[in-house]
Amino acid sequence: MNKLHMNNSTLRRRSRSRFLGLFLLPAMAGIGAGPLPPPPQEFALTDLSFMTGCWNGTFESRGEEGVIEERYTSPSQNVMLGTTRYLIGERTVQFELTTILLGDSGIVMTPYPRGRASDDGFTLTAVSAGEAIFEAPQHDFPKRIVYRGSSDTLIARIDDGVDGDRSSTWEMERVACD
Repeated sequence: MNKLHMNNSTLRRRSRSRFLGLFLLPAMAGIGAGPLPPPPQEFALTDLSFMTGCWNGTFESRGEEGVIEERYTSPSQNVMLGTTRYLIGERTVQFELTTILLGDSGIVMTPYPRGRASDDGFTLTAVSAGEAIFEAPQHDFPKRIVYRGSSDTLIARIDDGVDGDRSSTWEMERVACD
């Protein structure tokens, strides 16, 4: 019986050693655990100042060409607001309100297509002079919203999170705000 007890004890020790060797130690060392997530980015809403103003461009819907009007307020310390409206002739066929908020989890853009909040906010993940990338990988479509701008042009692009076929791009020119 003592011999059986010793064998079970030896077996338990070997099992623990295998567990430590195969799973716990590599995980503690970071081996096989995959890349570590990047540290949180520190962005300010002023990084998005290139979006401020009034912008007009064109779009096509069901064979008809229309005008897209996009407006962004200048950033306060914690909020930017935007409106987008799609017009065919004098009729609005689509609209969207947008909030860009600075909170504990960073800067998050929340679209409100037709006035209803999107299920997911898009987190600002990259910003450089004249470019901002917002992402929501869990969202169905779009997964990424990209703005690129200069003093007289603003380009908005939505896509599937990769540079694939599923995307829409709108190029707009600065106009006087009315």
